[in-house]
Amino acid sequence: MGENSEEEEKDPSEENLDSLERELDNAVEEDLSRELEESKKEAAEYLEALQRERADFINFRNRTSKEKEQFKRAGVEDALKALLPVLDDLDRIREHGKMDESMKAVSKQMDKALSRLGIEKFGQAGEAFDPAVHEAVLHNPKKGVDSDILETVVEAGYKIDGKVVRAARVVVSSPLPPEEPKTQEAEGGKKPEGEE
Repeated sequence: MGENSEEEEKDPSEENLDSLERELDNAVEEDLSRELEESKKEAAEYLEALQRERADFINFRNRTSKEKEQFKRAGVEDALKALLPVLDDLDRIREHGKMDESMKAVSKQMDKALSRLGIEKFGQAGEAFDPAVHEAVLHNPKKGVDSDILETVVEAGYKIDGKVVRAARVVVSSPLPPEEPKTQEAEGGKKPEGEE
């Protein structure tokens, strides 16, 4: 029995060794947990920074795309403004029917080119007058006219993507103003007594 009890009793150095192993395991586990937490925080920070950078890039791409469209539209608008006198002359030649076949072909090509660039020509005789897109150079009161309509288009108007670059210059047929009742004085008569 004495031998068993000696075997059952552990050597104090073994106990110290077990205790040291447990402490070491705990210390390693704590260090690993701490490092894991730090790594998770660092990964979260990197992810957040990446998401911010991605959002910034998307905003940059959208902004540059809009700027590119604005520059393109401004260039088309500048080109249109430079071409307006030529377009007006082509319209006058068409109106007077003095176009030969080659001139008709050039005119047709010009219309197609303007259309491809998103340029819309507007202003036709018979349309309702709209002061937002038409500039009246003359009002011509007429009988039988119920509302202001375009009688003649002096210069066509042009829009780019719905924005008016130049209003159409037009002659407007307007309704006659209502006639004022004639008074006796206007007819040469006198007012009845007591009325002054």
